[in-house]
Amino acid sequence: MPARSKTTKRATSSRVTDDEPTSPQRGDPAYQEKRKKNNEAVQRTREKTKKTAEERKKRIDGLRRENDQLKVQIEQGEKHIATLRDLIIQGEKTEDGHRIIEEILAGPEPNE
Repeated sequence: MPARSKTTKRATSSRVTDDEPTSPQRGDPAYQEKRKKNNEAVQRTREKTKKTAEERKKRIDGLRRENDQLKVQIEQGEKHIATLRDLIIQGEKTEDGHRIIEEILAGPEPNE
């Protein structure tokens, strides 16, 4: 297989002089006003997106805390149910059994 011949490409540069605008509309006041309004709109959109994300994160955190609290309440309820079931199965009518039933029916204590 023959070796490839190396060809050099000449770089053609199109330089923009300092007195030439890079865009034909760049010096146009109407164009500049449109750019300004667009930049402001972009900034407002970014701020709104950031605010929405922060609010969503706060809501998620609050729901997670509430979910954890509900899980604890479910566990306590399941323990109470198990205790009541055991008392019913045993058929004990003791003072201690009555006290336990009264505590469960009274609900959670204020410091829990």
